[in-house]
Amino acid sequence: MISEGALTFHLSLIKKNIDMKSRVVFTLFTIAVFITELAMAQPGLPGAPDQAPIDGGLGLLAAAGGAYALKKLRDKNKNDIEP
Repeated sequence: MISEGALTFHLSLIKKNIDMKSRVVFTLFTIAVFITELAMAQPGLPGAPDQAPIDGGLGLLAAAGGAYALKKLRDKNKNDIEP
C-alpha cells in the first residue's frame, strides 16, 4: 500500500499541476480576448473627401469683394493726395 505521506505528496503535486494548468488556460484565454478586441477595434479606411466646387455664386462673391477692396484703396489714396 501507499503510505499516507506519499499519498498526500502526490495529491499536492496533482493540485499544483491543475492550478498551473488553470492559470495557463486563463492567461491564454485573456490574451485571446484582448487580441480579438484589438483586431475588431480597427477603423475602416476613410473614403475620398467630398469636394465643393468653387463656381457660380462663390466666384462672383470673391470677385465683388476684390473689386470693393480695390475701390476702397483708390478712394483712400485719392483722399490722401488732395488736401
